Amino acid sequence: MKTPFERLRSLISSLPAAKIDALLITKPTNWYYLTGFSGESGALVVSRKGTTLVTDGRFIAQGRGETSGVRIHEQKGALFESVGQFLKVSHSRRVGFDPSQVTVGQLQSLEKEAGARVRWIPAAGKVESLRMRKDPGELAQMRRAAILAGEVVEQAIGLLKPGIREFEVGAEIEYQMRKKGASGPAFETIVAFGERAALPHARPTAKRLRKNELVVLDLGAILGHYCSD
Repeated sequence: MKTPFERLRSLISSLPAAKIDALLITKPTNWYYLTGFSGESGALVVSRKGTTLVTDGRFIAQGRGETSGVRIHEQKGALFESVGQFLKVSHSRRVGFDPSQVTVGQLQSLEKEAGARVRWIPAAGKVESLRMRKDPGELAQMRRAAILAGEVVEQAIGLLKPGIREFEVGAEIEYQMRKKGASGPAFETIVAFGERAALPHARPTAKRLRKNELVVLDLGAILGHYCSD
């Protein structure tokens, strides 16, 4: 599997073609892919002069422990105000951002704090274009996640006896996922009996299984940050 350093290098090499000095990354799965940081709050600024993670005090130690070669900048106040203030004193003048991941209000905060010297350039899908191409290590991890989910399905089928409730099956599915090493379900687990099986996204309820009823199970696991379905 490629290292975060290799992924960052690929991203940085694409910046000149996009005519940007730096790229702002606000999606957690994207900053994890590039750095290994798994915290819940922050923003990543990637440029040819270095990579900086802006995050609050709760995640400073975690950021230092999970990343390598990434500067950790502690935010003061609101996140996007802090990012704007950081960029104001940086040497980046054309900063790319993904419009699908930054709200109008957030962009206004960035513009206000960064000042007129920084231009904001729409640059959608820069990280996603890298993530689309899976390397052998990633494919192997996805296969392991799929195998895990398949094993859980087999166990769940063994629970399907008249009288059991949908939510009992759903709870057991998610318990078995975690027991096997998953960090959680890839999406909300679907368990539906009888007429409820016609619902595309049926949430488990207290409905009991009756003899000869149709059963729908739809589940996936997150293993090593990769999902199965």
